[in-house]
Amino acid sequence: EYLMTKEEFCYRLKELNLTQKDFANIAHIPYSTINNWGSMANGKIIPVPSWVRPFLEYYNKSKSFDILRHQIFKAISVEDIKK
Repeated sequence: EYLMTKEEFCYRLKELNLTQKDFANIAHIPYSTINNWGSMANGKIIPVPSWVRPFLEYYNKSKSFDILRHQIFKAISVEDIKK
């Protein structure tokens, strides 16, 4: 399985209008853990965990769904007002 690089992770966060601190809060992980991704420890790069990519994909879908749901409810309430 292909793991995200730290650069890809940061780019994806930017696309989603999230900071690393936002992501830490949403994912319930320490901010310091995120900061360690991509850095060297014992001669190896600490990878971005494999769950992060699907987590961000589902976050994006959820955000899109929330926007759509809001628009639908807004349209329904406008229709109710017109009746």
